[in-house]
This record gives sequence, structure tokens and C-alpha cells, in this order.
Amino acid sequence: MSATNYAQELAEIGELIEKATDASLHEPEWHLNLLICDTANSNAAMCDSIVRALHQKLQSGSPRTSLMTLILAETLVKNGSTPVHTQVGSRAFLQEVAGLTDGSMGFDVQNKALELIKQWADAFGGSSLTAFQDTYRMLKIQGVAFPDVENDVPVFTPPTSVPSGSMASAAPASSASRPSTREQQIAKLHSDLRVVSEKMELYRDLKARGETTTEAMEDVLDFLRQCQPRMNTLIEGGIMGKLDERTLEDCLNVSGLLHSVNLAEYSFISTAQVNDNLIKALDDAASIQSSGAAQGDLISFESPKRQAAAQPDLLGDFGEMSLNSTHAPPAPLRTTMNSVNDGTSFL
Repeated sequence: MSATNYAQELAEIGELIEKATDASLHEPEWHLNLLICDTANSNAAMCDSIVRALHQKLQSGSPRTSLMTLILAETLVKNGSTPVHTQVGSRAFLQEVAGLTDGSMGFDVQNKALELIKQWADAFGGSSLTAFQDTYRMLKIQGVAFPDVENDVPVFTPPTSVPSGSMASAAPASSASRPSTREQQIAKLHSDLRVVSEKMELYRDLKARGETTTEAMEDVLDFLRQCQPRMNTLIEGGIMGKLDERTLEDCLNVSGLLHSVNLAEYSFISTAQVNDNLIKALDDAASIQSSGAAQGDLISFESPKRQAAAQPDLLGDFGEMSLNSTHAPPAPLRTTMNSVNDGTSFL
């Protein structure tokens, strides 16, 4: 990309961020948020500039701008690639988010900041991005209370991308509505799992043709590696009884294949192995359920809301994302099935 084109794209993304975090917004502009995600995924070099812009927005002093910025950051992490996660996972950015948990910007901003810190600590536990866990632990040590998690949509979506240079024309196609029912959420999860299976088929075909060092192979492997931690989280939730047996079985199948890919020794695990894993997982789930664990909830990285010491009257209301106590939906999740060049979510 030439310097002129990069500067132009930087200006365009800056304008999108301005609109997506405008203090006059009553609710998130999801099509703008997802368009910014597409830009970050299609051009890894833009991620640093995007997150720096968000950092500045968090310092705006406007509660509404801060809230819209946090929601945009949540959308980026859920739908973004490794470069996005790396930038959001910087200590400087996370310290800025943690600074909003003191309640000085209002209850909704405080809750959203606490929600994201817990959400990201859960999502990236055990990864090389240790600042996510460190920030969460720091607040716990300081006595910050994290209320119970409100379960919602499964946080699993393969990396998304749009062709370079298509930012201006992609806005209408970037709109995504949040699944409104459990059935729709489960259907979307199965659709995402099929996307991952298709990428593994592509990997197998490329390997069979001896194209192991091509850019296409690199893109497929990168895509699958990003999906693996999300699959692990899904299976953990399934063992806790948050997924039906068929969905958990599909997750175990896909996860087994992903582990094989990442060992660079692709081979389909046997049906017996899958069944053994499934039986063990279902036995664990049954044991957990019999001990009183919650059932029927979908997996979520949605974080708990903060129990503000100075505002005990608000404990009975999650407060969600809106300053006027309306309930805004969490960041939407999408699947783009026609591209593996993600520029390297995240759930």
C-alpha cells in the first residue's frame, strides 16, 4: 500500500471512529463498528492506529463517548484477529479501561469497563497476552466486586475480513443483527463450526497438493489457530451443561481436528476417539448439573457488572450499556465464509 493510500484509509477509519463514538448516539451504531472490524482485519497495519484512537476517546471526559468506545472495543475483540487482540491487550490501553471502573464516568461506563475486563480475562486466560489477566487480578486485589455473569450468545466466530480498499462500499453488507432466540444462536454456532470445517478441508487439499509453503496455506493455518482457543472455551461451556449434546459433539469433533492441524500432522481423529471424548465430557456435565450448576444457558464471555459501593441501590439492575437504563445488545458476532485472509476474532 502506498503512503498516499494508507493516509487516505487512516483518515477514513478515523472518521468512522468519530461517528461510532459520537456523544450524541443513543445506542451503538453496529454497522460502523463492524465496518471498523473489517478494516482492522483486512489491514493489520491499521490496528495500532485504531486502538490508539480508541485510547484517546476513552480520555474524552464524555460518559457517552466512553461507553460507545468500550462497546466498539468489545466488538473489535469479539470479531477481530490477533493484531487487534495484541493492541487491545496492551497494558496502556487496559489501564485506561481499568481507570473507568472507579465510577467517575457514571454507572454504565463503570459497569461496561468491569464487564470487559472480566470478559477478556476469561477469553485470553493462558494466552501470551498476559495483561488481560493482570488487569483483572489487580482489580480483584483492590477489592473490586464482580457480580455474577449474565449468560448470552456463544462467543465464537471465525475471523472476518473484507477485500482491501472496499471499506467505503462495504457498509451496507456489514450490518449484522444479533440472534434473538436460543435456536438462532445455536444455528449460528453450527454455521460457524461448518466454516471451520471447510477451512480444514481446504488445508487438507493444499497439503495433498504439496502446497505447504504457499500464502494460501499460511492464511488457512493462521485462521485455524485463531479458532482453537475459542473452541476450547466452547467445550468448557459444553461440559458445564451450557450446550446440548449434539452441539457439544460437533465442538469436540472440530476441536480434535484443529489440534491435529496445529501439530502440523493433519489426520482425522477416529470416531472412537471422538466418542470417548464425548462420553467423558457428558459424564462431567452430568456430574456438574447434578450438583446444582445452572443449565440451559449458552456460553458467554459477557462479564459481570460491578457492585458499586457508593451506589447500592443499583445492585438489582445490570444497567447494561445505556445511560438511560435501556438494554443495549452486546457486540454482534459474524461469520464471513468467503475469505481466510484475516490479517492476523477472539468469544
